Amino acid sequence: MTKRFRFPGRRSFGRKAQDESQLNWIFILIVGAVILAFFTFIVVKQRAASEAKFAGKVSQQLNTILVGAKVSSGTVQDIPTPELSIRFTCNDYYIGPASQRLGGRIVFAPEFLEGDRLITWTMDWNSPFKVTSFLYLTSPFVRYSIIGKSLDDPKTRNLFESLPQKLNKRFFSIEDYNAGTISEDGDKYVRFIFVDVGDSFNFPVGFDKVEISGLTVNTNSHQLQFLVKSSSGLITSGPKYTYIEPEVLYGGVFADKYDNYECIMKRAYSRLNMVSRVYLERLNEIAPVYDATNCEGFYRNNPNLDLLVKSTVNYPPDYPGVADAKVALEETNIKKLQLLSCPLIY
Repeated sequence: MTKRFRFPGRRSFGRKAQDESQLNWIFILIVGAVILAFFTFIVVKQRAASEAKFAGKVSQQLNTILVGAKVSSGTVQDIPTPELSIRFTCNDYYIGPASQRLGGRIVFAPEFLEGDRLITWTMDWNSPFKVTSFLYLTSPFVRYSIIGKSLDDPKTRNLFESLPQKLNKRFFSIEDYNAGTISEDGDKYVRFIFVDVGDSFNFPVGFDKVEISGLTVNTNSHQLQFLVKSSSGLITSGPKYTYIEPEVLYGGVFADKYDNYECIMKRAYSRLNMVSRVYLERLNEIAPVYDATNCEGFYRNNPNLDLLVKSTVNYPPDYPGVADAKVALEETNIKKLQLLSCPLIY
């Protein structure tokens, strides 16, 4: 019988080749994973850089819009924008990773604004002379529900009608609110403004999935207070704030955080103090020119301007002092100086 020749080590060579093949595949998988991770990293970085560039560009465009709105006093604008989300604080606003300083601008806005349109409203703040411009900023996706004693209540009606027509606003009675007949209508964010109907309210029926906030206004004491969402309803948050002019009240309507509102009003009254000092110094400089004339006594150390300066040194200001000084200055300027053909204070 002929013996078949068998090459020694054949089985061991096969195993070795198989092991090498497996190692090659593992190596290929590892290299492939590293390459994939590298390109994924590049894509993510490029996307982040692109988003940051876009956010920076939109932020600059919005800054231009804010500057333009500020100088257009008394105007309301509905401005289309890219789809974006903006976060406002007292001093800055943020779009993604990009931010811009507000500087000395007085801007009242919700903390968060989303959508592809912005509504701007600008009003001069006169106390009694022009101090600065107030800029109110919101979106059509924010609904303002003004709620009064009844649909015939004149004070609530006056507030409702004084707000721009372009706002997403509705008018209801407190009876409507308590009965749960107010619907959310698909709005993302609803702000309830209660006028002369108390300071705490049950949770609105049907608004469980809607972002809500509120403000309570007392037109008799000229005070407002912010409301926040709780498990039991809308409850007060922060101190009560006094308003003398309607422009200050509107600030509480548009701003939805009491700390932002307070910070902005500190800036506003600081500006009032500075402008009052400028007027006082100006009058003291021109006073000698009108000695021994009918105009003498109106300019040197003007007591009303001095009261206005002293009343606004600190925050909160001396509101009665501010109100008295404002009325006296208006009366002096219009009824006395104008009648005597003297240079007006403002």
